[in-house]
Amino acid sequence: MSLFLPWKFELVKRHRIYYDSLAGASPELFNYYCIVNQNDDEDHGGDATMTTEPADTIYYNGRVITMWSARPIAEAVAVQGNCFLEVGSNEEVMRTASHTTRKIDLQGQSVTPGLIDSHAHPIYAALAEKEGVLPVTHSIADVQKYIRQQAARLPAERIILVPKVYSTRLKEHRYPTRYELDEAAGGRPVMTDNGYAAVLGSALLARLAIARGTAEPSDGKIVRDSAGEPTGLILGARKLIAPLLRAAPHDFKDIVEALKSMQEHYNQAGLTGVIDRMEGAEGFRAYQVLERRGELTVRAYLTWVVSLEGTPREIRQRVAAIPLTTGWGNDWVRVGSLKAFLDGGILIGTAYLREPYGEDTDIYGYKDPNYRGVLSASRENILEMARAANELGWQMTAHATGGGAVDTLLDAYEAADREKSIRNRRFTVSHGNFPDPRAIARAQQLGVVFDCQPAWHYFDAPAIKATFGPERMKYFQPYRSLFDAGVVVAGGSDHMAGFDAQQAINPYDPFLGMWMAITRQTVDGEVMEPEQRISREEALRMWTLNAAYLSFEEKTKGSIEPGKLADFVVISKDYLSCPVDEIKEIKVLCTVVDGKIVYDSSSP
Repeated sequence: MSLFLPWKFELVKRHRIYYDSLAGASPELFNYYCIVNQNDDEDHGGDATMTTEPADTIYYNGRVITMWSARPIAEAVAVQGNCFLEVGSNEEVMRTASHTTRKIDLQGQSVTPGLIDSHAHPIYAALAEKEGVLPVTHSIADVQKYIRQQAARLPAERIILVPKVYSTRLKEHRYPTRYELDEAAGGRPVMTDNGYAAVLGSALLARLAIARGTAEPSDGKIVRDSAGEPTGLILGARKLIAPLLRAAPHDFKDIVEALKSMQEHYNQAGLTGVIDRMEGAEGFRAYQVLERRGELTVRAYLTWVVSLEGTPREIRQRVAAIPLTTGWGNDWVRVGSLKAFLDGGILIGTAYLREPYGEDTDIYGYKDPNYRGVLSASRENILEMARAANELGWQMTAHATGGGAVDTLLDAYEAADREKSIRNRRFTVSHGNFPDPRAIARAQQLGVVFDCQPAWHYFDAPAIKATFGPERMKYFQPYRSLFDAGVVVAGGSDHMAGFDAQQAINPYDPFLGMWMAITRQTVDGEVMEPEQRISREEALRMWTLNAAYLSFEEKTKGSIEPGKLADFVVISKDYLSCPVDEIKEIKVLCTVVDGKIVYDSSSP
């Protein structure tokens, strides 16, 4: 006998989780939604509750920011199982109680929906600190201090590595020289590296036989001073640099434990969901292991990375060989989008622009008035990946930081759309730092969504403004323009390394990110492009409903309303009314995922 009986359809229609969102649900989940049977009044007033089961837990006497249009602010919520049962006034919600219901007094504290980071790398970030806490470097003096500390503790033959050093994030707005590294290292082998650019001390330059007359590597550039001597800075040239990088060895158990540990830290920051933006088979298996153990505390939407090397035919074969497709999974772990890398980044001067960077590129360590950045794949390959993703049922995204890369990606999406519509597929631009008005209009027309990171504006805008100039800076993360055009924008961190929510590379504290988008303030205190500010409600939407929209889950999470998954956060300040600069200081007091408390700041 079919599970989908007509009377069950009617009950689900009366509930706010519409029956079409239950396609593929388990019988248990479907029956649960059926018996809840909330009334269908949009204001959810009157004798709303008809249920065979009382609430398990009621949180009352709070200020609940629901992100639910029918009831934006409430006093209380009732949770039954892993879903919200009732949302409303204290009186309304208390009607769902029985003698077994647990009641928690919020004592006036504010509540938001569970927060979702739309772009993070939790496994990679946790493994980065396997051998110790990463340094926080804001200046060349900080780099030298860390080198001296490492020299005092490491064996003499060991290379001293300072990771994740970006010129845009040092107050000098340049890389250190070989001589500044030598000064701190006392002749020992030393280097900085960020994955795209490295600075080598004199001992390592000698080891690699890099001198005045050394030929340029085929995949990079040796930067030299006016006398022709290497400064120590090497751009790209990963084949040359790779032997110097000693990665801490890790096995699959390390990966699983790293993921588990990072989820605990994410819960402390109020994160209940994440879009993991760079995984392959091993990362997918790590999530599967924790899901089977019942040890996940952050819901995940996983991105599968596809190389764009080779021919268009090889790209198609690569996509077709993946034994998954977007949407497969459950409420804890779900297969997300395919991802490709189209260019580099604004932090290292390799983002692919619409026109050359110009003359003022000292911050990146090179001079080339004709240089536009790096488009890391042929246009034919990018197009073929979009076509294959579209035909095989995948959502697609791509790392595209510069305006030229964004335009190239939209070209591919438009070409794929001409063959088969992508307009409900939520194809995505990851980063998308410089969408101009034409790019924004094209994205809106195609239903393309943006996955953005306000921290890049906060940290890097002061450093790059001279290079890019005022006209291009008008469209550096133009959130107001995107929102006004009707483009869905989700907020994320691009968290890459470290456990500290505000000091990590990049910081993953959601309220810090919201404050950045609301104020447009930068690390040096300047407010840049104030016309691109967004409201508090819009900023919160970036980490809630809009992030849920990116993963096709806006009907089950992203807001606090009856029938949705019971994910929410209790916070230390009223996000909607506190002084704006206090938003970045908001602390998470309690995080609830799936109806269970996964973090409580009052617990030892």
